[in-house]
Amino acid sequence: MKNNNPTKRDDPAEKLTGDESMREDHEIIRKVLNGHVNAYEKLVKKYQQPVFQLLVRMLHDQEQARELLQQVFVQSYEALGSFRFQHKYFSWLYRIAINLALNELKKQKKYVGLNAMSSMEGEALESTDHKEELLESAIDRLKEKYRLLITLKYYQNMSYQEIARSIDIPEKRVRSRLFEARLKLKEILIRSGYF
Repeated sequence: MKNNNPTKRDDPAEKLTGDESMREDHEIIRKVLNGHVNAYEKLVKKYQQPVFQLLVRMLHDQEQARELLQQVFVQSYEALGSFRFQHKYFSWLYRIAINLALNELKKQKKYVGLNAMSSMEGEALESTDHKEELLESAIDRLKEKYRLLITLKYYQNMSYQEIARSIDIPEKRVRSRLFEARLKLKEILIRSGYF
């Protein structure tokens, strides 16, 4: 649901970056750890939409993403005592969300990409819709490690540094894997007639 209050920031990227946001998050976490448990609601409200969007991109299922979203915030709350204040809360939260989503995908062995491709057969799609479908199914056909990086970089607009922190790999490896992911994505798109 879109917020119509012009004084309130709607752009998740604005909320997820900057020293001011980090200090605000850390202050809320300290309050929660000191017994003001209702303060946690501020973190939930601030990050529920970007985390939900990440989960939908990873799981391709809004209902499943909603269920997992609750688990993300419950797990985050329960583990708040182990949070390290030298890190950004959203990076830590994203890591929890990513791990839960990957576990869910492994558990269900759900690969929507093949289903998406088969549902395209026989349909007359307009050119832009067709290209969008081809792109989505090409992304779905990437290995999990590449699909995750593409999602974080291009759909969640995270920086290389933020991605590195979120999935706990060096920034150089993020850059090299993204390069590999783009090459593999291009190969798939060429084979599927995208260009």
